[in-house]
Amino acid sequence: MTRIDIRRAIHVAALAVVLGLAWTGLGRAQDECVPTVWNLTAGQYTDVGSVTVTNDDVNVYVTYTLDYPGATFGELHLWIGNDLKNMPATKNGTPIPGQFCQADGGACYDATGLTTHTFTMPLSELSLVDVNEACGLPLYVVTHAEVDTDGVPGEPTETAFGGDTPGPGPRWWFYGIYTICCGPNPPPPPPICSTSFAKGGWVWTTDRKSNPESLPSLGLTKNRWGWAINLTAPGETTYDIWMGAGLNRTANGVLVGSLMVAWDGAAATITYAMNPGYDLEEVHVYAGDAPPMTTAPGQYGYVKEFDPNEPTHVVTLPLVDTNSTGGVWIVAHAVVCTTE
Repeated sequence: MTRIDIRRAIHVAALAVVLGLAWTGLGRAQDECVPTVWNLTAGQYTDVGSVTVTNDDVNVYVTYTLDYPGATFGELHLWIGNDLKNMPATKNGTPIPGQFCQADGGACYDATGLTTHTFTMPLSELSLVDVNEACGLPLYVVTHAEVDTDGVPGEPTETAFGGDTPGPGPRWWFYGIYTICCGPNPPPPPPICSTSFAKGGWVWTTDRKSNPESLPSLGLTKNRWGWAINLTAPGETTYDIWMGAGLNRTANGVLVGSLMVAWDGAAATITYAMNPGYDLEEVHVYAGDAPPMTTAPGQYGYVKEFDPNEPTHVVTLPLVDTNSTGGVWIVAHAVVCTTE
């Protein structure tokens, strides 16, 4: 089993118990509920991640997740209903994802630069005849995503659909059928994990909308969020660590900790200190004389995984300004988990 397979299995197991509430309003109890999981397919043939669907007695939860190396989302579009005729579509039945935003049972989200997002869709907004008799009702779920698979500036995103059933019409698309479940109470929710970066003074995006502070850019990608740290003199500095700050907008994310850097000209001691309620699952650190040439954390050089997760981590890495121009560079990435 590959690392991606393992992480997906963990993700599916986690979502089986997400947002567990008392199931009191949906009628006859069934067996314990298990999430429905479909592949997320880009360009008709490339498996780039998964779509996971579950529900409680109030909402349906639809989670988009990418595990394709280096890929990030753009816009996400969702439609749920019990009749495909109600889905915004062309005359030949091809979905029009941009119209999902205002449709009954529809939702949209700008997830630019993110690798996961969960939609919460109230059952009351799905035009069901009677929510109290919803147990066992099959729902059509159409999940569309824009996916940036390579981060190359100026190149268009790929279209991706989740589901296991080809849709009608002359153009390719997929949908899935999810059956509303009314099982027993699930156990408490497990940690939810997401990508995080220490906020330095440089971005790598070339798109103005993903550089709200007009910071200098390394020009490595069009929209992927994240920051680099440029040290021009020895000393000690501290940076905020943000989780899920898509488009490099801290208002989109959560402040989850701080990063302390002590550089003496020969080595840098880098300390992750997470806020209460947040722990480290993985850290990836780039430390070099030259600016980073990739946005892929797995290629930064220093990788550390934690099992169980840890609230702090300290690493010392060689770091020398060999040419005495421009200082040195650090990128501090982490996968951070929380039960909040």
